[in-house]
Amino acid sequence: MEGNAMELYQLRQFAAVAKYENMTRAAESLNVAQPAVSKTIRNLESELGAELFERTGKGLRRTEQGDILLRYARTILEAERDARGEIEESLHRTGGLCICALSCAERISEILAGFSAEYGNLDLRISSTPEGSDLLLDSAVSRDEVPAGAVLLYDEEMCVAVPEGHRYADRESVSLTELADDPFIVLSNSQSFRQISEHIFRSAGMEMHAAIECDSAALQIRLLSCGMGVALVASGEWRQVCEDAGVRLLHIKDAQCRRYIYVQTLGRFRTQSIRAFTAYLERYFAQMA
Repeated sequence: MEGNAMELYQLRQFAAVAKYENMTRAAESLNVAQPAVSKTIRNLESELGAELFERTGKGLRRTEQGDILLRYARTILEAERDARGEIEESLHRTGGLCICALSCAERISEILAGFSAEYGNLDLRISSTPEGSDLLLDSAVSRDEVPAGAVLLYDEEMCVAVPEGHRYADRESVSLTELADDPFIVLSNSQSFRQISEHIFRSAGMEMHAAIECDSAALQIRLLSCGMGVALVASGEWRQVCEDAGVRLLHIKDAQCRRYIYVQTLGRFRTQSIRAFTAYLERYFAQMA
């Protein structure tokens, strides 16, 4: 039914009533008089020619038509908030960007420094958890495992890191079966890296058994240099660090050994700063190809 154009304030009030299923509580949440909210709902129902709520013993319940309107109202209200935020960001080029970096720990400081120099006045935060973050920098076991909508940045070989003095330290490659009795040092703070490691072992027909678990790659390298065990590491990211620590990287002969680094937007909307950071990551990793 064609009627008057709906206003944003009507959709806000409708969404609040849908959330609380109570006119009074919805009005209080919006700091609006309850009769005004009731009038808004009546006007919407009149314009649409359909009841949006039905009364129950405890309050209100959405009708089928109310469910339909709520789905569109949420999209419209989210788009309004996103538009306001992006306009504000474009006017002042300020704000914040929180990045959850579960991969590329050794590269992240260089990435942030380069982006800050190029982009300007933007507060950057690094988080160890995706919750509350704007972007996720992570890795997957294959191209097919990269999440839908994420941007694939780079893929690199996974190698075995062994300390100097290890029986295979002078070799260029090794099979995982030859290391079956060696203690493996495994990162405990990255679920994706653990999945990649387990996949590599399975492709060699083995199960991974972690002798030592640690929560940082830097600690893992120190444990390696002390001869506490061997580990799977990303060849490109850690090659120089391993060499400086007296740790050798060996190719793996009997397994599929690559990881696929990607960046994923965690929110519904890609702001200007998110797009800029993603574009910078693409340029950064393209130089490494």
